Amino acid sequence: MSDQTPRGLPARTAVPIFLVLAIAFVAAMVYFVAIGFGNNGSVLGSGEKSAAKQAPANTNVQGGPPPAVMAQVQALRARIAAHPKDDVSLTQLADMYLTVGKYAEAIPLYKRALAVNPKNVAASAGLDEATKGLASQNS
Repeated sequence: MSDQTPRGLPARTAVPIFLVLAIAFVAAMVYFVAIGFGNNGSVLGSGEKSAAKQAPANTNVQGGPPPAVMAQVQALRARIAAHPKDDVSLTQLADMYLTVGKYAEAIPLYKRALAVNPKNVAASAGLDEATKGLASQNS
């Protein structure tokens, strides 16, 4: 004679326990994701500003840019002064201005780089981004 007694909890008891554990797990994951993305919550929070109108986070550095960044800017300016047709250096300096939201300073540099090398894809993309950034900054 084989023993056919059911094992485990009855479905009436197991299903509610499973649902409570699943809900607790999902709530914990949502909490950890919210913490991971900060209080502003780019995933779960609504955010008060749209991404296009938000100023870059690194524009308000107290005391100005770090010395390493200033050294890089000075080196690029010196390289451009020595080689005015260096489209790569022009683009790199413009990218640095673009990164901190100084669109008006970036646009002429991108235009100079494109005048030297019209096939410079990075300068073309940067010019488009700087132009849009300046337009959204002025509106």
